Amino acid sequence: MRSPPRPPHLPSAPFNFDRMTCFRSAGAITLAAIALASARGARAEAETPPPKDHGWDAIAVPVVNYNTDLGFGLGLAGGAYVYGPEYRPYRYSFGAQTFFTTRGGQSHFVRFDGPNLLGPLRVEAQLELKRELRSPYYGPGNRSLPGVVGGEDSDEFSYDHRAPRGWLRLRMRPLGPASPYQVWASYQFRDIDVRPYQPSLLTVAPPLGASGGHAGQVSFGVLRDTRDDEANPSEGGVEELAARASSRITLSHYAYGGVTASERRYFSFGAPRLVLAFRAVLDYQFGDVPFFEWPSVGGVSVAEGIGGLSSVRGLPRDRFAGETKAFANLELRWLPFSFAFRGQPIHLGAVAFADAGRVWQPAVDDGPWYAWHTGAGAGLRAVRRAAVLRGDVAVSLETGRTALYFTVGQMF
Repeated sequence: MRSPPRPPHLPSAPFNFDRMTCFRSAGAITLAAIALASARGARAEAETPPPKDHGWDAIAVPVVNYNTDLGFGLGLAGGAYVYGPEYRPYRYSFGAQTFFTTRGGQSHFVRFDGPNLLGPLRVEAQLELKRELRSPYYGPGNRSLPGVVGGEDSDEFSYDHRAPRGWLRLRMRPLGPASPYQVWASYQFRDIDVRPYQPSLLTVAPPLGASGGHAGQVSFGVLRDTRDDEANPSEGGVEELAARASSRITLSHYAYGGVTASERRYFSFGAPRLVLAFRAVLDYQFGDVPFFEWPSVGGVSVAEGIGGLSSVRGLPRDRFAGETKAFANLELRWLPFSFAFRGQPIHLGAVAFADAGRVWQPAVDDGPWYAWHTGAGAGLRAVRRAAVLRGDVAVSLETGRTALYFTVGQMF
């Protein structure tokens, strides 16, 4: 079967960490992503060898990161690529990871990716085991627990969370491989085990979902991607509309749905090394939404909150949670320096950012419309092709709490 080459802005590595694969804002792969990008990029840039049509490649690398909310993380990730005649960039790929954090988190998975497995359909699947000690829970709404800063290992505002999970996703470009439009559909199943501490906010006033249970979900969406580079864009943008639903038909103990609209936009000022980046997200859930779904955001991009690495930096992770969430991020990215490492360019620079977000929850006083939670800060960036290493220092403009995030990839 002859398959057209994949457009350059589609990811070709097996580690595509969207919301379904990310370790809940841990940004788990750092050295792994850099090593993969460097190994593959070196082959591509050295003398541009002809595409591989036979055989296979494999790599295994350490995983290291740090996050104020989750502590230090350490693990091992690996990937294997199986090639075939005229299949680009590969016929199949397989990935695996084992990962632990110093605050009791675990994320282990095996993954499959077939870019052209069923004609124009890209097929992705994953089996995963996740565990979190002291997952945060501060109650519902935009004004939950006034006066409590959060972010500490407190029994009162924490619970243990275990969730074996499997998912399957299909993606395609219905207007052809060069079109910016993509459609996707997925199904995931989780078995949620919630173990609150005694006593805690979950036991004093248990919300829906405090007993855990099955959470099967169907999701689908459409997006328009005009970025010049998926990993480190300087121009273009992404608009996405997504929906999700859970019910008895999807093997869920809870019947609820959700819709998500998001915009990501990038502006280059004279050169791609000075970029203004903006993101806005609105997520609405309805029905019998269990509390562990309040922080979740639909779509293919990584996000949860409000608070933490992927929504409003400086705030504790998931400090404010509700069925409706809105947040926005503004970054000024500058990469003025570069040097060669083993013959390949490394770009260095900095970023200044500001984040804002809030939630709404039925039957809860969420405050006036202008009651947004904000954070700001600065960070450093090292960019090598598809690999972006970042370290951010953020402060909550409400409480003065500071947080440090060392991980891979731009925030959006």
